[in-house]
Amino acid sequence: MIRVMIVEDDASTGALLVQLVKRLWPGASVALEGDALSAIEQWRTTGADLILLDWGLPGMNGLEVLKQIRRSGSKTICVMISGHADREVILAARIYQIAAFIVKPFTAKQVMARLSEIMALPQASPSDAAFDSIADDIEFHLTHGTLGLPIDPELVDAIEGIRSLDAAARARLLRQCQFHPALVFRLLTLANTSQYIRGMDSVETFDRALQLVGLKGFINLAVEMSLYPGSHLQADFLRKKRLELHRDALTLAETITRLSADVPTFNLNAARTVSMIYRVGELSLLQLMQSWLDQGHALDESACTAILTAQSARAGNVIKTQWNLPNTIRRHIGSVYLLPSGTVRIDAIIMRIAGLLLAGEDSQELARLLSRAGLDERQLERYRPLPE
Repeated sequence: MIRVMIVEDDASTGALLVQLVKRLWPGASVALEGDALSAIEQWRTTGADLILLDWGLPGMNGLEVLKQIRRSGSKTICVMISGHADREVILAARIYQIAAFIVKPFTAKQVMARLSEIMALPQASPSDAAFDSIADDIEFHLTHGTLGLPIDPELVDAIEGIRSLDAAARARLLRQCQFHPALVFRLLTLANTSQYIRGMDSVETFDRALQLVGLKGFINLAVEMSLYPGSHLQADFLRKKRLELHRDALTLAETITRLSADVPTFNLNAARTVSMIYRVGELSLLQLMQSWLDQGHALDESACTAILTAQSARAGNVIKTQWNLPNTIRRHIGSVYLLPSGTVRIDAIIMRIAGLLLAGEDSQELARLLSRAGLDERQLERYRPLPE
């Protein structure tokens, strides 16, 4: 098994490089370090067959890390990554036997092609570790794997080219991205890491998360999500199910918008952002099912429905935990399904009302919550989702 260490202080670039390595060699052991001292300690403890090393690290730069590695006599293969392509920089790195010098911004294909040339290792297929049944395959990913979400390659291509768009076209593309669960989910999880925020407040809106992460980080995370096996849904019944889930998310957001018109203290932008990701459990299972099909196995719509019924709740909890989705956002999502007794927060109450309306329920709970939110039950028809 190849051992790879990635040393990169930018969270989005580091996450992307991890997925590029795993896409090339699914069985690789990959360590990600964000600073030079941690990288040196990790290397001394476990070593590595390949190191991807950022030049511009805080404190001690990547070249100093490389010098320490070479002083030990190690023949570890090192690839330097830098935002500078100055001749002096490249020559300084080559003195210490780097195998390649990759300049930022790079493309995923460029990095994968260069690493394939350098390591000359067989590129293992995900099917090498396939199970005999999809139930076992899903169980493995829910227990040991990292879940992804479906994302269209055409959208990723558009995002990669976003810098070349004029202001109006860029704004249109970003508005489209606000309604894409994979992008919203990954952007929120990245923006809520310690690299971007301090203190206890979490980032709960797409716009604020994008402002913190920046365009480069957003491009990286879009490419990262596209690298998960099965991220491109091709089976018609999986695409149909994703469309149904997307319609539910949009309907929930529209219902919340109508409710918020009569509740001025409600944070509408945060709730609309959360609405886009409240079905991530089901979506992650669709990604796993497409991966199963990509390995050459069979699956039909009835089996898909059974898997979603049996595993959606668990998959939702797993993906939120794996990606460290903040508890505040998780509570907002949970409120759509169940409101804990004693809840007084208006945002949770509105989310639950919208969830009940989406499910078509006319219950005592709905009447009670409308009253608690200061909403007139006689206006109920105005709040209901519009018929398709």
